[in-house]
Amino acid sequence: MDTNLHIRISKDLKDSFQQAAKENNKDTSSLVRDWISVYVAEHRKDDEEIAADLYRAGYQLQQALGGRDKVSREFAKQLQEYSLTNQKEFTQQLLTTYLDLDLTIPACVSKTYKGYAFSQMFLLGLIGEEPKRK
Repeated sequence: MDTNLHIRISKDLKDSFQQAAKENNKDTSSLVRDWISVYVAEHRKDDEEIAADLYRAGYQLQQALGGRDKVSREFAKQLQEYSLTNQKEFTQQLLTTYLDLDLTIPACVSKTYKGYAFSQMFLLGLIGEEPKRK
């Protein structure tokens, strides 16, 4: 290793983190390194990669809703309107939907606030065909 990273966290959080890691046979340093690596990779993606991730996330939500035929037209229409007028509300509506369905929220969903094109890619996945495999 080349360098150290020093952070401040509460003693309770540190103790809880160490205990959880120990219970799962994980090393706290490797967990933090892994998290940092994922974070850097996620935030260095270009717009095309983010758009593809959003399409896949939309398609996964479509599947969680029961497939293309089960996606409510009203829901899709409301999301379309928000994507045109209020990106924050668009993202909030998605987050609420994921929580209501007790689904894990994909990290890329937070990117929909960046603009119309990103929210449109999610919508296309929500009502579209299965994405092509990489």
